[in-house]
Amino acid sequence: MAAWQGWLVVLVMAVGTFAIRLSVLGGMHDRTFPPWVVRALTLVLPAMFAAIAAPMLLLAADGSVNLAANLPKIAAALVTLFVAMRWRGYLTPLIIGMVVLHVAERVMPG
Repeated sequence: MAAWQGWLVVLVMAVGTFAIRLSVLGGMHDRTFPPWVVRALTLVLPAMFAAIAAPMLLLAADGSVNLAANLPKIAAALVTLFVAMRWRGYLTPLIIGMVVLHVAERVMPG
């Protein structure tokens, strides 16, 4: 594949995903949703984060489940979860979670 063909694929995919998002968001901006839909939509972001974080916390490099190898990550995730439940905002849990991860990587085996 030539370089211009690769860029063409990227451009077509970008336009396509933009069109899909615009068709949904543009067509729904003036509608009122039932309360159960609004409640369900509030769970989308936590579900996305869980889907991203769970494999990183549970799987080893070879794809097998190995909690012992990921103890520093699991400890940092639990501390970050606790801090996020106690404090408002995103910056405090993020900073504390990063500090705990770096300290745990130095202290814990794994």
